[in-house]
Amino acid sequence: MEKIYDLIILGGGPASMSAGIYAMQTKLDTLLIEKDEFGGQIATTSSVSNYLGFQKLSGKELSQKMHEHLKSTGIEIAHEEVTKTILNQTIKEVFTHNNVYKAYSVIIGIGTQIRRLGVDNESKYLGHGLSYSSLNDRDKFENKNVAVVGGGNSAIEDAIYLSEKASMVYLIHRRNEFRADPKLVDELHNIIEKEHKIELCLECKPKSIEGENVEKFNLTFIPTNETKTLEVSGIFVAIGRGANTDIIDENVLRDESGYIVTNEKMETNVGGVYAVGDIRNTPLRQIVTATSDGAIASITALNYVKNIKKMENER
Repeated sequence: MEKIYDLIILGGGPASMSAGIYAMQTKLDTLLIEKDEFGGQIATTSSVSNYLGFQKLSGKELSQKMHEHLKSTGIEIAHEEVTKTILNQTIKEVFTHNNVYKAYSVIIGIGTQIRRLGVDNESKYLGHGLSYSSLNDRDKFENKNVAVVGGGNSAIEDAIYLSEKASMVYLIHRRNEFRADPKLVDELHNIIEKEHKIELCLECKPKSIEGENVEKFNLTFIPTNETKTLEVSGIFVAIGRGANTDIIDENVLRDESGYIVTNEKMETNVGGVYAVGDIRNTPLRQIVTATSDGAIASITALNYVKNIKKMENER
């Protein structure tokens, strides 16, 4: 007989791992599908200092602890890439390259995707001086000049982290003020004043990259349209992330930015389908809110599955 799970969870970030832990506690027959490393975006975060119970640790350490907790529940995990979903029916279908999985309910926790720099030949330089992860690539640029592009928390955290090894860090932002947390901006300015290893390039936007590997980074100074050239060996992109819902059934409602619309119970407009973490339309994208989303979604899914099975038994 073909197996039908109570619940399939898509993704391996904090929201999905939390959903998995709560699902196993409530005895839901659950499958979690993740194609890459567990932890999602936090696995590439240099430092986490605002998650209750841990004053400070690396994102990788926190994601490993979460993953260990998840595995201890005995949850079934499939390391596969989801290619398509059909969700607007009683038995949901999740397609991978090799399998079709079925379930009464689905929690979508696939996170977001990195926004690219948007210059010519960007893919050519990836791994040759261009990086989307300071945590993984910092040591390659010890005693070298590097640039960080972005104006949010991630960009400032990257600049501070890189300044511990690099000779000089150029922090490039298209506006004249940062959108990051004020406390983090204060920390940045303190480091600039004391160590002189970070230089701000405000009201600038990327124009082009030169060299066989990264050697020069050309910027446009927006107020005058003049070109400014930085001699750097590395460029770190931290300009945010966007919704990536191409694999999700088109019947699931998105907002104008592509994020999945849910209510406070994590329910989408499709029965038995829930969205958690960064992929849903939420006013705050933090680890603590993601784990809360996962818990709520699993409990909501539990009640849904109970009702579906009750109706089936009454037929």
